[in-house]
Amino acid sequence: MTAEQSFNRWVRIALITFGVLLVYFVLIDNYAPMTPQAQAHRPVLSVGPRVAGQVTEVAVSNNQQVATGELLFALDDTDYRLALARAELQQQLAAADSARQRAVMEAVQAEIEQARLRAEELAREAVRLERLHRLGHMSVQQAEQARNQAEQAQSALQAAEARLHEARQAQAAVELTHEQASNAHEQARLALERTRVRAEIAGRVGNLQLQEGVQAQAGQPLLALISNELTVIADLREKSLRHVTTGTEVGVVFDALPGHIFDGHVSSIDSGVRQGQQSADGLLVQPENSDRWVRDAQRLRVHIALDEPVPPLATGARATVQLFPEAGSWLHGLGWIQLWLVSQFRYLY
Repeated sequence: MTAEQSFNRWVRIALITFGVLLVYFVLIDNYAPMTPQAQAHRPVLSVGPRVAGQVTEVAVSNNQQVATGELLFALDDTDYRLALARAELQQQLAAADSARQRAVMEAVQAEIEQARLRAEELAREAVRLERLHRLGHMSVQQAEQARNQAEQAQSALQAAEARLHEARQAQAAVELTHEQASNAHEQARLALERTRVRAEIAGRVGNLQLQEGVQAQAGQPLLALISNELTVIADLREKSLRHVTTGTEVGVVFDALPGHIFDGHVSSIDSGVRQGQQSADGLLVQPENSDRWVRDAQRLRVHIALDEPVPPLATGARATVQLFPEAGSWLHGLGWIQLWLVSQFRYLY
């Protein structure tokens, strides 16, 4: 074989290889996409007190595993205990005022009942004497006295009813004061309870720099709590997601665990990215100017739930994700082989 024939042969082999690889990458990218732009994600909760005070106790250490409700740190509660005691006294005084006002109302109601009975009795007596006066058996003076007494009794009844109305208004004011005292007591109790900061979720304490003696402010984050729940997030090109839906099978290889492929599935796909969000700031749109003929592909974030337990991994641990939209086809096998090779390569890189 001449040198020219050998050269032509290698050129044909290179062209055929290039064509085969081109077809392979186009098919695999559309029907079994893979991305190294993935990472493990654990929700991180910034923990801070809801009240201000000096830190008197740090009950955890850095990277310690804590359960929900476990004490993380405590603040000086002296002022809050005094505030609670003061609120309890105010609540007791308000309760006493409320009880006293109820007794006043009961007394006024009893007085009204007596005044009503007397007014009814005198009214009947006045009617009887008036009838006797018309028959000539009673003097005018006696009839007028009976009418006056009946009118006086009715006036006394109206006065008692007016006092009852005033007592009811006073009772409403006292009840409002009692309710305000109860609310203040509850707020003081909550403030005292919040001097002991507990874990809202189960997880691991991260980047603990807190020390006793620090003056904490309400709402100021003092430590991070990393959740035990782990998901995987992967960024893939838009066109690679054409055949991907919720529930699509996924294989995941973590850089920290080379050689092992974890099974999972797509739990959700984000509906947008920040570049697609426009603020209504009253300004005109600024179009993106680019002279590139081939622009960078837009990537969307895919959330993946793992179907098997994973050893403890740091949040942000790097991973490679292989999707299998065409489960059962020969492309599924190619994707699995591709992911297996990547898992072996992680021993070296």
